[in-house]
Amino acid sequence: MKSLIIISLALLLGGGLMLVADIEPGFVLLQYGRWSLESTLIVFMVGFIILLVASYTVLRSWIVLRQTPEKMAAWRAAQRQRMAAHALTRGLITLEEGRWSEAERLLVRHASNSDTPLLHYLAAARSAQKQGASDRRDNYLRLAHETTEGADVAVGVVQAELQLMAGQKELALATLQHLREVSPKHPYVLQLLNQLYLDTNQWKSVQQVLPDLRKRKVVGATEAKALNHDAATGQLHSALLKHDWPQMNEVWLQLSNKDRREEALLTPYISGLIEQGELVQAIELIEAYLNKNWSDALVHQYGKILHGDLLRRLAKAEKWLDGQEDNSWLLLTLGRLALANKLWANAENYLRSSIKFGPRGETYQVLAAVMTSEGKHDVATELYKQGLEMMLESPELTVPAK
Repeated sequence: MKSLIIISLALLLGGGLMLVADIEPGFVLLQYGRWSLESTLIVFMVGFIILLVASYTVLRSWIVLRQTPEKMAAWRAAQRQRMAAHALTRGLITLEEGRWSEAERLLVRHASNSDTPLLHYLAAARSAQKQGASDRRDNYLRLAHETTEGADVAVGVVQAELQLMAGQKELALATLQHLREVSPKHPYVLQLLNQLYLDTNQWKSVQQVLPDLRKRKVVGATEAKALNHDAATGQLHSALLKHDWPQMNEVWLQLSNKDRREEALLTPYISGLIEQGELVQAIELIEAYLNKNWSDALVHQYGKILHGDLLRRLAKAEKWLDGQEDNSWLLLTLGRLALANKLWANAENYLRSSIKFGPRGETYQVLAAVMTSEGKHDVATELYKQGLEMMLESPELTVPAK
């Protein structure tokens, strides 16, 4: 349409000039020194227009020639970017298909020509990780960091994820702790850090990160409460294993009265008291709990504490039979307490009933001790043998589930 308008205007202009020339051709004289040029006005105007057009054409061509290298460079760059974008797409598809070596090659080859080298190098790092090439993985992560400004957290998160996948928990912990310093409010960093603390049983650290998890709404109130409970339980078990009684006492004192009445927290604490020789306190805590609740684990511990007024404790335990007549753990405890009070017949009855409702190697061992006390050595020997065989076959049956 534009060309048609130009042609129409040119025809009109040409026709007008011809008409003017026919009416009055005019006269033009150009003189410079001894040189002169005479022409009609119309011829001069046509020549002048041709000169202008020619000058414009030459100038335009010169400009185009000057810009050609730059345009060619831009075109080549655009081509490379299109190839890089295609390589990124193909590389990601290949990565998801599990062809990790091919994906790595595609992603790295065109990374330097891409508008988004970060994506190339991060995906290449994942490909290298899948091949178990930690050195190449770390190199790609370094390149991702160097080629993209302001991507520290993104690169660090991917690095931590890959380190966790590789089982490099110490490296992952260092990475995540650094990320927390760089971006304290980053919710995913907090989530990964908390999960790592849980996996490595760093219960105190779990409790320290919980307030931030709540504040950033990474976990809800219910989940935070459960995590805090698990962290306290974990710390008690850890202190028990290490015999770190000051740490155990510190954790216990920080618990609310309600938490101290929970079996999961009470059981390791009582075990710690027993190992420290604080038997009176252990007995009181178990009795207070079992008077209102039930726990196979705690009644089992109660029977192993042969301390204090054993006759009173036997009478106390016999009251718990109401509703627990077929509980093998309670019957085992009653047998132990009866044995400690030298009530051989009662002990034998309780222990045989315990075996009836839940045979365990431990119970056979206690019953053998009763038989020995009664002078029935042959029977005791056979019971010891049965108990030992059962304990070797099923050692988990010696401890009640909590």
